[in-house]
Amino acid sequence: MKKNTSYWFYCVALLATMLGTSCSKDEESTPEGPTVALSKDDVSGKSGQQVESVVTVTAPGNLKSLTVSKQVNLQNDNTFGTNGTQTVQLSGTEQKTFTYNFTYTQAADEVDKLVGFTFKAVDANGKTAEKVLTVNTAASGAQILATYRWNLKSKLHTTPNPDAETITDCEKDDSFVYNENGTMAVNYGTQACTFDGFNVYKGWTLSADEQVFTQTYESAFDPSKVTVETYKVLSLTKDRLVMEITLDLSVFGPPYTSNETFVYTFDASPK
Repeated sequence: MKKNTSYWFYCVALLATMLGTSCSKDEESTPEGPTVALSKDDVSGKSGQQVESVVTVTAPGNLKSLTVSKQVNLQNDNTFGTNGTQTVQLSGTEQKTFTYNFTYTQAADEVDKLVGFTFKAVDANGKTAEKVLTVNTAASGAQILATYRWNLKSKLHTTPNPDAETITDCEKDDSFVYNENGTMAVNYGTQACTFDGFNVYKGWTLSADEQVFTQTYESAFDPSKVTVETYKVLSLTKDRLVMEITLDLSVFGPPYTSNETFVYTFDASPK
């Protein structure tokens, strides 16, 4: 009886050893799953700007696919790619490492929204890995300018000491509209000044660093006579625009010089 019992335990132990060895070999034969790394996983910028992140995938079991899906406020954005997902073109069928340069232009309608891009890697064995890039978008200066009507509130002549307010009564209801397409319009209100309408305003630009604003006008009597006004932006928010311009007024004689500085202040209102 003892011999039979010992033999039975021997068989069980041998079977366990064989199964353990088999499982160990199976585990060794299946490579580890992929990993996804981003050079940046949280980026901030302004509408119209381009953000980028380098995606690096390591796949010991060979990379089978890499997809990018987009979410806005935790909901899938079906306008991105195909039904919210974009498939990255791989350069080969047996890839243990892969690098992808992801770029995205921040959208005006995504200001102050939670935007995420999920990168999902799948290897040849069906193992997966994911990484999320978060994109934070604030309104650009150009977007702010194009969103509101800008009402002239002050024309401060800062060259004299002390500063002198030069806005006239007929200018106090002047307002400017800057359109997204670069065109502009001026409304002179009900108290038109004598020379209102002599200059026809045509367009505007804001430099990439949002420090220089220009607006262009032509003479109503001679359209070939074009003038570009260049301002230094001192402050730009959704409520107020403050800009400085230097003018050559020496033609008017003393006390005016070729470097007379004026600070214009505008308040925002709905278009």
